[in-house]
Amino acid sequence: MEMAPDLAEHSAIRPRLAPSAKLACIALLYAAVAACLFPRSYLSAFGDTRLVLYYLLLPPMMLVGLAVAGMINRPKSPLSFVREKLVSRGIGAISTIAIFMVCVAAFTAYKHDLSGMVTFFADPWLAGVDAAIHFGDPWRWTRSVPVPAPIDRVLYILYSQFWIIQVAMVVLLAAWLERPDARQRYFVALMTMAIVLGLCLRVLGSSAGPIFYDRIFAGSRFVDLMSALKDSNAGPDTLKISDYLYASYTTNRAVVGSGISAMPSFHVAIVTLNALFLWSLNRWVGAAAWAYAAVIMFGSVYFGWHYAVDGYVSILATLLIWRLAGHVRSADPDARRLKAEPASPYR
Repeated sequence: MEMAPDLAEHSAIRPRLAPSAKLACIALLYAAVAACLFPRSYLSAFGDTRLVLYYLLLPPMMLVGLAVAGMINRPKSPLSFVREKLVSRGIGAISTIAIFMVCVAAFTAYKHDLSGMVTFFADPWLAGVDAAIHFGDPWRWTRSVPVPAPIDRVLYILYSQFWIIQVAMVVLLAAWLERPDARQRYFVALMTMAIVLGLCLRVLGSSAGPIFYDRIFAGSRFVDLMSALKDSNAGPDTLKISDYLYASYTTNRAVVGSGISAMPSFHVAIVTLNALFLWSLNRWVGAAAWAYAAVIMFGSVYFGWHYAVDGYVSILATLLIWRLAGHVRSADPDARRLKAEPASPYR
């Protein structure tokens, strides 16, 4: 039975919701659910002074990044490059960054409130598995590496401070990327990780991590780790951060970065995703990103924030999510059409 010509024509021109619009809807729903379920935590996180400062830093970072890209790609007329990028990706990039901001606050709210709702039941098991597969606590292996005091400080900066800068830089790069296939794959993977790792696995493997173990379970399982941190160059600063997070946990007050969660390691997951993404764009930049991911994996155990298995699970899950996100991208006809276009993110 043939469809009437007018109906066939109507079906052919029926508008489809673009993949980017679908992803934006999912991200906004993720943020809206957090705002509805945990309004106090969400608003507190969204309005925290440090988070507001982070938001204010994004626009100048964006302009600096575009200017640098302009000088590299069009040294004789970098301003024309910036102008063209603002025309071609301005609205899309700014919308993406705005959605990212509300999702950061939502992630903080989820992480903070789930810490109080779900008991830390997995720590004894995770600590036991960690010690069994590494023939001893992994933190002892990392601390057995001779790390001079200046390197210890650099490692602390790379883990505790530069991490958020790297995340912002890669998100900005992806938001301005002209290649919709690569851009979509990155943000599909990032959103999937926020839900699967940040919510599902976080509940299934609810744990506090070695640095909080003795406080949570009133024991001395990691007393040697605490002593090692106190005696190191950057260890006291690490312990101050742990005190800050523990105070937020015990007072039920959401602040930037609040929420105690070891399994899985989102620190490791994000840098792994960024390394995969950057490697797909440029092998040299990707190699540097993989080196940084290795530093974060080492630092997560060295500073006692995570069991080594937290990082292993995060890496495996991120690799799987990245692969699946590639299939989602390939299923989109527009992405398939653009797949063969030049790989430069600044064309």
